Amino acid sequence: MTVPQSLLTTAPPAWKILNKGSDAEPLVLAVDFAVSGRPESTFTDLGALLSPSIPLWETRQPPPEQARTFDGEDFASYWVRGVADTGRPVRAVLGYCVGGLYAAHVAQLLAAAQDETPAVILLDPEPPHRAGMVADFRAAVARLCSVLSPEESALAGQAAEEAAQQSTGVAALGTALTEVFSGIAGAAFARAELPAELAGELSDAYAAFVTYIAAAGVFDPAMAWADATALTTPAADPRARYARRLVPVDAAHEDILRSPATADAITGLLARSRAQS
Repeated sequence: MTVPQSLLTTAPPAWKILNKGSDAEPLVLAVDFAVSGRPESTFTDLGALLSPSIPLWETRQPPPEQARTFDGEDFASYWVRGVADTGRPVRAVLGYCVGGLYAAHVAQLLAAAQDETPAVILLDPEPPHRAGMVADFRAAVARLCSVLSPEESALAGQAAEEAAQQSTGVAALGTALTEVFSGIAGAAFARAELPAELAGELSDAYAAFVTYIAAAGVFDPAMAWADATALTTPAADPRARYARRLVPVDAAHEDILRSPATADAITGLLARSRAQS
């Protein structure tokens, strides 16, 4: 297939170019919910450790008005359409944490449109679960510490625990946690006489993250990861074992995407997939 030159150096709205790489190389895609300022490492960190010849693209989230109605299939299809429109082949799809579920499905969808099935490389993969969603909620509330009292933070945590016990699944829990967070943020910002728009932006950002996490619950990790390779730290979720191959990485979970050991392992896996194609 001849790819128009204009498409070789630009990404569609669904994707962000982390490494331009060589136009002659197939794309390497990365699935994550990327936010600035998070303490965990990102694919931007990983891209800096990989060969500059590797074209690395990372997912962007859909517009909020679309994403709030998306399920897992919708997210994956949104990203796949963006890549398919460029006509570029994909060598591998990487997925961090819950992004590993999306990565496997994105690779499956792409396989129908190109000669080779992209390799699936997971990084500390885990499916969405109640404990993780509550922990993420607590982390989001902690970032409001400048406008919340310790008592309010404690009550927020209690509300999250109650929601986890009462909700029937991760989607329902996501809805409940979003409502709790929005109420807390709105009240705290109003009391502090801060702009309501800022509270709304924070609430919308949290809601988008929760939607992304909960929507991945439609995928079965035991099936999705059957042909995948998982790079795992000592803190990896036990369900990473569903991957066909496990590659231990001597790094903390929060550092897996900025570890040279991870970059070396991925470089080797990409070289192996190149040799097999």
